[in-house]
Amino acid sequence: MALYRHDMQEIWDPVVAKHIWNQYHNQLDIYLAIAEGPSKRILDIGCAQGTLALILAELAHQVTAVDIRQSFLDYAASRHEHGDIRFIHADILELDLDERFDLIFANQVIEHLIHPVDFLRKLLGMLNPGGKLVVTTPNGQYLRNSLPTYSEVGDLAAFSHMRNTADAGGHFFAYTAKELAGLFEVAGFARPFITFFESPWISGHMKIRYLHRAMPVSVLRLLDRAMLKTFWLGPRMAHQLLVQGELS
Repeated sequence: MALYRHDMQEIWDPVVAKHIWNQYHNQLDIYLAIAEGPSKRILDIGCAQGTLALILAELAHQVTAVDIRQSFLDYAASRHEHGDIRFIHADILELDLDERFDLIFANQVIEHLIHPVDFLRKLLGMLNPGGKLVVTTPNGQYLRNSLPTYSEVGDLAAFSHMRNTADAGGHFFAYTAKELAGLFEVAGFARPFITFFESPWISGHMKIRYLHRAMPVSVLRLLDRAMLKTFWLGPRMAHQLLVQGELS
């Protein structure tokens, strides 16, 4: 029922919570733009209810969707209508697959882990030459972030009981762009590419959600892009952080 309620707000009924609808569709558009082009072999880590994975499969990609929660995968499978997709119940750090992927998504996962470099190295080893890893996570530089950053939180082993926890209560630190890009480099990625996304114009934070009922989403996105492009303000006003790394 919780998953169904999420889907009602995010993809099925824009009237329920317009700002959540706009926020989620903005994220989907960013991810789908990265996957544009010829059919790819794509891995979606922490796929949750499978929305992104299912859409990618419907767009003719070959998709493997992985999650540690079997109930989420059962729900996702119940929504599958067409497209090449398989669902795997596993912890990615313990999963061995013979195949390699052209594109790997790990959205909103790394902030729940206590061994992020091991995670990134694992995914690096699952890429085809020229393949790309996309990681998104809440932005530790965000003006409204109240969590310690990765470098401030101290020994992550102290949080081992929270490993792989889901939803907001499972966030015990946040990454800055510099921190996460540095971990990509330690893991073996060269020149990771950083993007900030989802300012309050899209997230609805700071009471802006009330404007979503009256303003066209095209205007909200225009204001969002303008704010994020401001050199000194963009990183502070972005709720989310995206880092891309490639296997050369």
